[in-house]
Amino acid sequence: MGLLSEEVMWDAVINCNEGYDGLFYYAVKSTGICCKPSCKSKTPLKENVLFYPSVSLAVLDGYRPCKRCRPHLLRSNEEEIVLSVKQVIEQEYQNFITLEQLALQVGVSKYHLQKVFKLNTGTSPLEYITKLRMDEAMLRLETTKETVTEIAHVLGYKSSAHFSSVFRHHIGCTPSEYRNRR
Repeated sequence: MGLLSEEVMWDAVINCNEGYDGLFYYAVKSTGICCKPSCKSKTPLKENVLFYPSVSLAVLDGYRPCKRCRPHLLRSNEEEIVLSVKQVIEQEYQNFITLEQLALQVGVSKYHLQKVFKLNTGTSPLEYITKLRMDEAMLRLETTKETVTEIAHVLGYKSSAHFSSVFRHHIGCTPSEYRNRR
C-alpha cells in the first residue's frame, strides 16, 4: 500500500483524519462496510479492520460503501476530474496552460486539482503536459525536417532555448543531439 504503514493508517482512522481521504480506505470485517479515513462512524476494533488502496478493491472483496461517508463518491468524482483535466491537456498541450485555467475548466480549485491529479496519476498536471510535449518533440525530431525552433513554437514554448533546456532535462540530450542519434 505504498508508503503508509498500518500504524499511520490506523492513526488516521481513529482520528478521522480527512488528510488521508483518497490515499487509502478501510473495511470493517464485522459490519461488511468500507469507509474513508475521515468517517465519523464509531471507531471499529483494530482487529476487524483491513486497509485498501481503493474502494473498488474493497467492494471486490465483498464490502459495501458506507452510507455515512460515501467513499465511492469521492473516488468517482476524483476520476471524473482527472479524466476532464487529461482531455483538456491532450487537446491544448501545445498552448500555454496554467493550473488556474485547468481548474476553471473543470470547476475545482487549483489546489484541489493539483492534489487530486497527483494522487490519481502520480504526476502533476505540469509534468503531464511536459511529458506529452516531449513525446511529441521526439516524434517530430524523428519524422520531420522541422527545425528545433519550429518544433519549440509548435509545442507552445516561447523560445527554442527554453525548449532545449526542458528537452535536455527530461530526455538527457539536446534536441539536435537527439535527432542526430536517429
